[in-house]
Amino acid sequence: MRLLYLDCRQGVSGDMMLAALLNLTGAREALEQGLDVLGLDCFGLLYPKRKRGGIEASGVSVKVERGARRFGDLKAVLSFLDGADLPTAVRRRAAAVFRTLAEGEAAAHNVAVGYSCFHEIGAVDALVDVIGSSILLEFINPGEVISSPVRTGFGTVEAAHGTLPVPAPATAAILEGAPVFSGDAEGEFATPTGASLVKTFADRFGPMPEMILGNVGYGPGSVDPSEFPNALAAYVGETGEGGREQVAVIEANVDDMTGEALARAAGLLLEAGAFDVFTTPVYMKKGRPGALLTILGDPGEIDEFVELALRHTSTFGVRYRVEEREVLPREIIEVETEYGVGEVKVGRLPDGTVKLHPGYESVIKLADEADITFEEVYEALLSAARGNLE
Repeated sequence: MRLLYLDCRQGVSGDMMLAALLNLTGAREALEQGLDVLGLDCFGLLYPKRKRGGIEASGVSVKVERGARRFGDLKAVLSFLDGADLPTAVRRRAAAVFRTLAEGEAAAHNVAVGYSCFHEIGAVDALVDVIGSSILLEFINPGEVISSPVRTGFGTVEAAHGTLPVPAPATAAILEGAPVFSGDAEGEFATPTGASLVKTFADRFGPMPEMILGNVGYGPGSVDPSEFPNALAAYVGETGEGGREQVAVIEANVDDMTGEALARAAGLLLEAGAFDVFTTPVYMKKGRPGALLTILGDPGEIDEFVELALRHTSTFGVRYRVEEREVLPREIIEVETEYGVGEVKVGRLPDGTVKLHPGYESVIKLADEADITFEEVYEALLSAARGNLE
């Protein structure tokens, strides 16, 4: 299983998260293309080189033009996201971050969540940090995200609401239930936007588990304290975990949808994080031909999958259950072929037998680039993987 570990012991902010995930993936083109679809022409991205302690990395700075559009409240932000041409999973994750941010601000200032004067919720730079980080997280596509305890700092900070203690009241409200510590350096090292991203992205908090490390990216902060390197670290790796686990099975019978509409619904469910979506031909009442739609996913995401199935299919009812399944320990390896580098999934049976499966996206990409058949690339990746494992 692919795992993303966020080391927030040196602090976290919106731009630190964006920079860490960007430096981890190197997906600058995917980030900029994803942000281009927002239709906001009032900002630009800068990538300043920064050194924090012994760490040198590119930061990400959102340069917003004077007089740029501001979103009045959470409702305006969510409406903007609903209309944006973003993948469903990205749009939903970004919306969840902003809800977390709004709830924290509301709790801190004892006002309704829809209050219209929250600075960070309506700011374009916060919008870019949140959506950009959501785009990159989808690019990584981890099976689990774990975060370290969060360094907050201490002292006071000047904000739109006046002088505030550190952690700021909104940050403290957002991080309720999460492990935090002040550290030994005065200053604000966890911002409300950064705290919202961590709280939303992380499935749990704890130490880094054992994993085969794939890559690391650093997100340097805007300040450079002498006591520690102010840089968020993001690690991605494969745990190789297998064994018995729980899986949600969501089903619905449909008999009055076109194949195109049903395929669209399946695509949206996969974008939202379903493990698998498939249909089985069935006969409905009065002998009508129909389809059994089956969705497999994380038990913690049942509500989201049910809502999508009810919204995007013709069914008026969805049933679901949680089952156990046995999965092989697996890892993703990169292999080099005469057509380029691609990914291959490696699974291991209890007796040590190895199962190999080239990644579909890798096969398609290399086949298109070399203008050859799917089968040729598939066999080349299999052969290279077998050679690497001998």
